Amino acid sequence: MCAAPHLVPYAPDSTRSLLEEAARSRAAAGALGDTVLDRAEWMPSDELSSALAETVVPPDPARGFRTVGGLFAGLTDVGPTPAHWSENDPHRTAPFDVALTLVAATLGSVFGWTGQQAGRLVHNILPSKGNEHLQVGASSVVPLAWHSEDGFHPERADLLLLACVRNPDGVGSRLASVRDIAFDKADLIELRKPLLDIQPDDSYADPSSAALEAVGMATVWDSAQGLCVRYDPSYTKLLTEDRAFITAHERLGASFEEKGFTVPLSPGDLLIIDNDAMVHGRVSFRPRYDGTDRWLKRVLVRAPRSRPTRECREHGYLQTRVLPASAW
Repeated sequence: MCAAPHLVPYAPDSTRSLLEEAARSRAAAGALGDTVLDRAEWMPSDELSSALAETVVPPDPARGFRTVGGLFAGLTDVGPTPAHWSENDPHRTAPFDVALTLVAATLGSVFGWTGQQAGRLVHNILPSKGNEHLQVGASSVVPLAWHSEDGFHPERADLLLLACVRNPDGVGSRLASVRDIAFDKADLIELRKPLLDIQPDDSYADPSSAALEAVGMATVWDSAQGLCVRYDPSYTKLLTEDRAFITAHERLGASFEEKGFTVPLSPGDLLIIDNDAMVHGRVSFRPRYDGTDRWLKRVLVRAPRSRPTRECREHGYLQTRVLPASAW
């Protein structure tokens, strides 16, 4: 695993200032990250919209991710890292959350999930006691394995936004692109077959949905932008015992390890991930639980783009999207 092969472009001072001013003024008027898109007067001004359109753009399909350094640098005064996502005070963090939501809305439709973090649009990703060894965002002492965000659902995010609030130990986010892999043709044939079922991870609130009948999912498919992937081996049930498919799936995981790299995030940085092109994870770290631990904010965005029509037959384990009030 190596460092990301790029230099982080920094947001222009003028854009940062406009965003900070807009976020603080809206928060002072009562807006939260989850509600700022509900009222027309809280939407970005033409000046801010223009500045964000030049600064925050979707990842190049050939690259699969984009970083914007320091975009939220003036908004990280949010107090100690909470012990659990549910203990975050959305009023205390409103300026940061509002700014992130406004940025995300320039890329598509912001949404959350009914069964994750109480349906909030802005998620808090931080280590929590009791989750250290799980394959969820609240884990810590084990690496977070390669995965597509919410790979179990046909309406999963097209783009995943991660914004850094605090990261004193320089804990890296791991990325790997399916488009960087030189596949054996036989493996591609196998991985295009709908022979696995990805289930919701342990952060979802309705474990009873795991009893639903499995629907076959393909691991890779082709799009106009390039090869796409749907991958989460920690929560995958194989629907076949065919050795050719199993071996191809295992080789895919090994290729992600070979091609993967680490992106360091500093307070105020934004990472945008193409959820069809890339898998992501996290290196392990030792949490302190003293208010100084790593803290990211996460927002999900639908662009949307075309995905295989067979995904329309999936039940998504009964998870439904939560949308801003303005979308209804």
